[in-house]
Amino acid sequence: MEKIGENEIVKIATMYYEEGMTQSEIARKRGVSRSLISKIIVEAKRDGIVEIVINSSSVYTAKLERELEEKYQLKNAIVIDTFNLNKDEIKKIASQQAGLYLKKIAPQYKKIGLSWGNSLRGLVDSFPYTNHQEATILPLIGGLSDDYFDIQSNQLSYDLARKMRAKAKYLYSPALVSNPLIREELSNNNAIQSILEAGKEVDLALIGISSLDQESNMRRLGFLSEEDVVDLRRHNAVGVINSRFYDSEGNETANDINKKVIGLNLEDMKKIPDVMTVVYGDQKVDAIRVALESGLLNIIVTTDTIAEGVLGAN
Repeated sequence: MEKIGENEIVKIATMYYEEGMTQSEIARKRGVSRSLISKIIVEAKRDGIVEIVINSSSVYTAKLERELEEKYQLKNAIVIDTFNLNKDEIKKIASQQAGLYLKKIAPQYKKIGLSWGNSLRGLVDSFPYTNHQEATILPLIGGLSDDYFDIQSNQLSYDLARKMRAKAKYLYSPALVSNPLIREELSNNNAIQSILEAGKEVDLALIGISSLDQESNMRRLGFLSEEDVVDLRRHNAVGVINSRFYDSEGNETANDINKKVIGLNLEDMKKIPDVMTVVYGDQKVDAIRVALESGLLNIIVTTDTIAEGVLGAN
């Protein structure tokens, strides 16, 4: 085959990239095969004759998203550009992005489970009204207290179900009891057990992630004392999901708190096909990294600074 000159390569590249012609159209115009045109286009990029520049302010966050997806085998990563944004703005945008993405994927799922917390409250508040009557929404953990009811799992399940026009189920038990014996007794109650078993069968779980130092909700509600924090540090706790504390290996810590929780444990979570979180706050980097490494989630909405911290960790 006659060697193709650079001028011809540039002409073909121009037709393809600038004029928008298909490879088949170019092949007909130049009187050659489509496979040759394809080979020329690939080599033009390889040899630096063609350099593709994506001209968008989203380039950096899109790159972080792809790196997260590739490194941790995620189904999707959505990264928020936080440049010049304050904390309230970051929370609002992250919640909006999470709500819109959930609306997009929700029709794929018949059973959706929710944990609890401020980030999920923001997600549910931002979720647009839609029609997904085939779905059932249910809590993955019991309630915590009469205080801060709006961030608890039953209320979040009710509100999301209302926005989806879906069915809702509720877990009528506390999230945390005073000792493991009470937990075992309550977990064997038929009504409670049926919801806990249903939670294991959800197609999508919506969870929050926090670090030990940032677990202010449980402290504020009186379920986590300073003595508990000392004990958790002794057990090398780095994060908490669904009120279950885990160590740097992603395993539940062998502390008293975990033995008193009425809700799905982390092994249950790992068996759920899709687990989504929306998370912000740079102090949570280690907790998020371990959760990603341990396969505790596969969909994440987060910030560029958290993504940088997770990807930059050794």
